[in-house]
Amino acid sequence: MRGGAAMTYRNRHIILGTDWWTDCDDVAAVRLVCRFAKERKWQLDGVILNACMPYSAPSLEAFLRHEGITCPIGIDPDAVDFGRNPPYQKNMAETLGGTLRNEQCEDGVSLYRRLLAAAEDGNAELLEIGYPQVLAALLTSPPDDISPLSGAELVRKKVKHLWMMAGNWEKDGHGKENNFARNTRSSHGAHTVLALCPVDITFLGFEVGVSVFAHPKPDEDDPLYRAFRDHGSEKGRCAWDPMLILLALSDDPAAAGYDTVRGLASVDADTGENFFDHSPENPVRCDRYVIKHMPDAWYEEQMDPLLMP
Repeated sequence: MRGGAAMTYRNRHIILGTDWWTDCDDVAAVRLVCRFAKERKWQLDGVILNACMPYSAPSLEAFLRHEGITCPIGIDPDAVDFGRNPPYQKNMAETLGGTLRNEQCEDGVSLYRRLLAAAEDGNAELLEIGYPQVLAALLTSPPDDISPLSGAELVRKKVKHLWMMAGNWEKDGHGKENNFARNTRSSHGAHTVLALCPVDITFLGFEVGVSVFAHPKPDEDDPLYRAFRDHGSEKGRCAWDPMLILLALSDDPAAAGYDTVRGLASVDADTGENFFDHSPENPVRCDRYVIKHMPDAWYEEQMDPLLMP
């Protein structure tokens, strides 16, 4: 996958949504996003925080800067109800000198609308590795001074594809997973996104990444390793989010080591359970979830060298 990737990624524009929450796999994913942006395989237009904790913005801004990337950061300031307080964020902000405060960030929906309004038609890709309520609010947003289009119309016109680390699809497309089912905010958001999204969605589910591990090199000078250490995962962590980034980069699930199942996904608004209709009538789009067709070690061998500082 790495050897043949660089040929096709010029002029790809991505917007990343992340909870940047308690788990350290988001940090691994952001390193990959930044690495590929520096290698000009795509352009990172912005990052949207869909969980809000005291050190969310300063830690993310500082890590992006450490990775050599500067881009706008949006946030959902109301998303404070996911629980827990990750130690890596405070340590990262203080160690790397993060100065951006949460209240200085643009509202997440506003930033999505501004970035999409400026994008070429059909050229933006959305990568989501966190909670879906900001995407839901984007899709239901009305026309405003940023764009005369509604959010759903803006996505239909500007977005090529939505890539999501979410759901658990191993039981013929039915399951339950944190990003969809954490709380009412996430389950209602997931239901809205899957009901209204006008572009195709590719899902990498819980079952795909739970047995594949990301292993940062033990290096106390590396903020990625320190984040894993602070999480208690210095020997490795389930690789859900970085696997989604590599899948999106490939733009070809088969080349990235996956089979796909096609149909139409949905989520129960109350429970967050995901479902998959394999033969929908008059589908609004063509969704797919991926199934590994390589051993777990193969994915780790693709990923770990790319996580090096």
